[in-house]
Amino acid sequence: MNDYLRKIGVLELNPELTHLQVPASDRCWWCGDIATTEEHRIKASTLRRVARLEDGTATPGNVYKSSSDYQATLHSLKKGPQVRWRKNLCGDCNNSKSQPFDRAYDSFEAFLVEHFDQISTWERLDWSAVFGAGWQEQARHFARYFGKQLGCMLATHQLPVPNELIDFLNGADRFPSTWFSLFINPRGVDAHAKMQGDGFEYGLSGFVGLLDANAYQTDGAFSGIDYGYHIGYLWFLVQWRDGVDVESWFEHQVIDLPRLTE
Repeated sequence: MNDYLRKIGVLELNPELTHLQVPASDRCWWCGDIATTEEHRIKASTLRRVARLEDGTATPGNVYKSSSDYQATLHSLKKGPQVRWRKNLCGDCNNSKSQPFDRAYDSFEAFLVEHFDQISTWERLDWSAVFGAGWQEQARHFARYFGKQLGCMLATHQLPVPNELIDFLNGADRFPSTWFSLFINPRGVDAHAKMQGDGFEYGLSGFVGLLDANAYQTDGAFSGIDYGYHIGYLWFLVQWRDGVDVESWFEHQVIDLPRLTE
């Protein structure tokens, strides 16, 4: 049983987690080469899409960020700690090696935006409707996109990156100790409808962000992490628990879209 649960802010280290942290490193957490690049916390193309909803221009002043340490419009969509994780990836891992992951994310986001008014009523999602005949590998790449985000978050907060995550990014078919799942937030669905009723055409589709992250320990050792991301009412959850074996969204062509209960 987990004997410890603490939330970590997505933008700052929590001093109560000091005993779980590893020394700061200038190495890429994925391959071990020198880290030279910073990954976007929210994909740059997503930030540009959100910015364009305001007046058709992708300017940082069109994006308002609300977090524990920042509440204002952005100064940049490209650089800075408000949009990027700490420098912890080499150029190869952050570019060519992970390009298939980025493309899978782009495909899913395009599908979501196109069907944003309908998906909230769906009970299930068919990956072949999103990715076509190659849904199996594309759904894995989509999970790997969030796996890469998880690794960058862990490295930024100086928490250990599970070896199984690196294996998954390197091509392993499964990441058994982590559950990749999708949920619909009913409150977000209601907010989307209300915004549209008030004349905001795009509703909640322009609201994106990270959820609070929970870290877990068992007997004093780091044993779990929750990473959460949302586009409007759709929540993407990545939950790692050391030593478990669970199924994830890429292991079935058709998956349920459960509603969050709070």
